[in-house]
Formats: sequence, C-alpha cells, structure tokens
Amino acid sequence: MFNPKFSKNTKDIQWSFLSLTTSSFAHLFLRLVLSKELGPSGLGLYTLVFTIYMFGMQFAGFGIGSALTRYIAKYNEDFPKIKEFVTSGILGSLISGSVMGILLYLFSSIISNQLFHNPQMTNLLELTALCFPFIAMQKAVIGTLNGLKEMKWYAIVNISQNVLVMVVSFVLVMLLKLEVRGAVLGFVIPTILVGIVSLTFTRDFLVRPTKLINTVLKEISGFGFYVVLANSIGMINTQVDSLMIGYFMDEASVGYYAVAIIFMQGVLLLPQAVQSVTTPSIATYYGKGGFYNIRQLLKKTMSNVFAIVICISLILAIFGKFLIPLLFTEEFLPAYLPMLILLIGYSIYATYASIGGCLSSIGRVQMVFKIDAICAGLNTVLNFALIPQFGLIGAASATSISLIFTTLINLHYIRRYSMGDKDRKGLRCSEGI
Repeated sequence: MFNPKFSKNTKDIQWSFLSLTTSSFAHLFLRLVLSKELGPSGLGLYTLVFTIYMFGMQFAGFGIGSALTRYIAKYNEDFPKIKEFVTSGILGSLISGSVMGILLYLFSSIISNQLFHNPQMTNLLELTALCFPFIAMQKAVIGTLNGLKEMKWYAIVNISQNVLVMVVSFVLVMLLKLEVRGAVLGFVIPTILVGIVSLTFTRDFLVRPTKLINTVLKEISGFGFYVVLANSIGMINTQVDSLMIGYFMDEASVGYYAVAIIFMQGVLLLPQAVQSVTTPSIATYYGKGGFYNIRQLLKKTMSNVFAIVICISLILAIFGKFLIPLLFTEEFLPAYLPMLILLIGYSIYATYASIGGCLSSIGRVQMVFKIDAICAGLNTVLNFALIPQFGLIGAASATSISLIFTTLINLHYIRRYSMGDKDRKGLRCSEGI
C-alpha cells in the first residue's frame, strides 16, 4: 500500500540531500580552485579564516534557528503561535548577529597577531564580521522552514547561497586574481545577499512585536543559549584540530589537513541530510508522546546510514591515494595518511550524526551541552598533547578518538531519554533496579 507519510519523508530527505550535495560540491570546488591557485599556504590561510567564521556563526545565530525548528514543529497546528515564534526569532537573530559582528571586528587584530601570528588575517576577519547579522537571520529562516517541513524552500535557500559563493569566489580568485581576499569576499557577499532575500520566505509569519513576543523571545533564547553552546563546543570536536595545527605548525600544514577534511565531509553528507528530516520528526513525535515511533525511527535510520557510510569509507580508503593528486596536486599527498585515520572516527560518528538532533528535539539541550563540553575538553587535550609530537597524524588521531567517544556517550543518553515513562520503568524492572 502507498504510504503518503513515508513518501513525504522521502521527498524531504531528497531535498535535504540535494541541498547538502550542492554545499559539498561548492566546498570541494572552492578547495580545488584555491589549492591550485594559492597552494597549501593560501588554502591554509583561507581555512583558518573560514573556521573562525564558522565558530562565530554559531554565536551570531545564538541557536535561534534550532529553537524555531523545535517549537514550530511542536506547535505545528497553532498558526498564531508560530507567528510569534518566527517574529521573535528574526528579531533575536538580528540582534545576536550584530553583536557578534561587532565583537569579531574589534578583536580581529588580536586574533590574527597574538594567536596565529599572521597580520594578513586582520583585514580578512574584518570583512568576515560584516556578514554575521545576515547569516544569523538566514539561519532563523532556515530553522523556520525546517520546522514547517518546507524542505523544498529550505533547500532552495541553501542551494542559492552555495551556488553564489561558488560563482563569486571563482570570479574574484581566478579572473580578478584577488587571491585569499577574493576567496573571503566570495562567501561574505553572497551571505549578505541571500540573508536579505531569504526573509521573503517568512513574510507571512511576521507580525508587529508585542509584550507577548518578548516573552516568546526569552523562551527561544533560553533554548538557543544551550544550543549555541552545544553547537560551538560540538564544533570544537571537528574544528579545533585545524586551529591547533595553525597554532603549533604552519599554514601549509593546515592546507594539507584541509584536504583530508574535505573527504570527511563526503562521509557526513548523507547523515547530515537525514538529520535535517529526523530532527523535526522526532520533535513532532515527542510532542504527541510517540516514544515508540521515535525508537523505530532511530533504529531504522541508523542501520541504513551505517551500511552506506561504511561503503563510502572503504572506497575513500582504497582510492584516496589516487584521488588526492587527481583532484588537487601531488603537493597535497601528505593529506592521505591523516585521511585514513580520520575515516575511522568519522565513519562511526556519521551513524550517530543521522539522528544527532534527537536530544535537542526532546528538550534535553542542557544534556547536549554537558556531553559536548566533556567531548570537546577531551578533544582539545588530545590535540594539545599529540600535535606537537606527531603533527598531522596526532591531530587526526585526537579527532578520531574524540568522535568515537562522542558517539558512544550520546547514544547512551539517546537510548535513555527516548523511552516513555512506562518503557523506562519496564527497563528498570528487567535490570533489577
């Protein structure tokens, strides 16, 4: 029998997958262009700036996009309530994005000179700061579309930005020869444009601010506070290695490592697409007390994703030594061994990533923050200990170990909190508790 609900979920996954595929292709295309045009050093400098941008973006958005996804999915039949959340979310994201942009602009010189000992980064970070208010609003719009399960428009917003980034960067770097500055402008300009245009998707949900909306803003900000902390700390698990390589080693080493990370993004492509669909679905089930449906969704999703990820990882492990010089140049072959080590951790982590929004969807954002804080601390300590002695191999090993630990501890708490009260009591009885 034809199941319309399954069909809708399948279409949503397809749109999400298309969005992430476009993002990954744009990311790969840019790295190919920059690696051949700028070499390892130029690619490394761009990677450091972009990594700082990614960290700043988490605080600029303040987790409001994730909060909107959860609350809109929860109140999916209460249109006036949705309007209050969307209006509050857009206002809050504009404020948080502006504050973060000002802070990065003011501290760009300190970050560049005292942390990375690279004065060239100062102007690049100042340019990056300009786009924070706009990426924050865009994240709020995307969170709204995700909560409404409008994955088609969700994908269109993301695809538009990635295509523009790819085109503008190519023109500025390859044709106008603006080098790393052109690459940074290549994502700053499209981010500002798409951030403004994306607001049109929420125009039917915007209302005049009231005291009630201020109350709603406090609610989503409270939720978003833990989300942004958890996401930022979560980013440490995947980005601190690049930052510490830049601190302990040099730009060229960051460039080599960036190539290895590009292949890891291919491993995470499908799980991230699936997560964008499972997150609002889990929130909806949870709002209706559907714990059995949540467990079935988790089990089916993880088993299917695991099988596909293992196949992708094996292909990369076998052919990686040929793909690196083919896609980049032989100059980047030092990236192969770190890539093999990273594959171990990312292959295991990818399975969890497909349902990674589960704890947030059921309101356990404080738990997510605590877990990610522990994992980030472990990753930072391991990188600090291993990079000075083992270089890129140490960075890859530290990241893989921390990703495996992150997966295991998250799955433990997902299993614990994805049960209803009756199921939890039954489990305790069976364990003799």
